[in-house]
Amino acid sequence: MGINEEKSKIRAKISAIRIYPEEREEASSAICDRIKVLEVWKNSRRVLLFAPLLDEPDVVKLFDYSKTVCFPRFKANRGYESAVIESIEDLVSGKFGIQEPPPDAEEVNASAIDIVLVSGLAFDEACNRLGRGRGFYDRWLPQISGIKIGVGFDHQLIKAVPTESHDHQLDMVVTPSREIRM
Repeated sequence: MGINEEKSKIRAKISAIRIYPEEREEASSAICDRIKVLEVWKNSRRVLLFAPLLDEPDVVKLFDYSKTVCFPRFKANRGYESAVIESIEDLVSGKFGIQEPPPDAEEVNASAIDIVLVSGLAFDEACNRLGRGRGFYDRWLPQISGIKIGVGFDHQLIKAVPTESHDHQLDMVVTPSREIRM
């Protein structure tokens, strides 16, 4: 089996697992609690969160008015950029129906981000990540100089994520029950 078939198989298996809203809420709170006590979080000034899909941890709870909070914004060239928001209410529906900063929100250079939280379908103990297959984050993450933290539910932690040269390894993975560091 080729690597693309392996990735597709894992995506299908993980995507088939349903999490109830109450479970998602509890697991998201546990993830956010773990992140809040990390020294790298406490010392960060500019953080990049993401607006979660219904099958992703809700990290919006980490919105902290004492930090510059950024979210990804889709660009016309099929990539992402970081943009500042002052409040969660500032987010608008963007590409793929995902909430993102409005077009007039200030862009922040990717090299100025201290921490980026990264969603994914699967993670492993080597801090590898399997995304949804379009490669947007894998093309964008190398531009971000800050700490890259994958966030996922416990069922998304698998033995090994198949990787290719363009796949970007994270610095850490946080689930409700564990923290894994490179």
